[in-house]
Amino acid sequence: MFRGKFLSSMDNIDAVLTVRAQVPEFSGVAREPQDGMAFFALAFDEDDTPCGSGRLYIDADSHFRIDRLGVLPDRRRNHLGDLLARMLLYRAQQLNAASVYADVPAPVVPFFARYGFARLDSSSDNLIPMKVTADGIRLEGSCSKGKNGCSGDCANCKRSEEHTSELQSHVMI
Repeated sequence: MFRGKFLSSMDNIDAVLTVRAQVPEFSGVAREPQDGMAFFALAFDEDDTPCGSGRLYIDADSHFRIDRLGVLPDRRRNHLGDLLARMLLYRAQQLNAASVYADVPAPVVPFFARYGFARLDSSSDNLIPMKVTADGIRLEGSCSKGKNGCSGDCANCKRSEEHTSELQSHVMI
């Protein structure tokens, strides 16, 4: 069974940094200035070994931002990216964030869309800026199946299902 744990920048974040160093997409990324004032979500596998992490912090524009969300390659396809995303969004809600931002690779856009993130105008080809407002956060990771009459067959749910296998094998989740 997998489990998650919250850490703050006041805690020992060595496990977060170890995971980050082992996620190929973050190769070479060590401690960053944002780590000094951040909250972290850390996922552990059934052997209690750290295997995924993500970060929530307030950026230079005073926006809550999620980044460095990644899972070790041999632990992917276990919904750990989902666990970490939900943990970070939950923490943002606890902190009364008006909105949360993320810059994500194009193939990961549908993953973030499941939680209510929408694309912002962008001229970047590498990362897509996304944002979710506080009232738009969907911790259930879908468009509220069973709530407000959603039966899980809307376009967002279908797109999410179409991309599930692609996302689970993609670089970070």
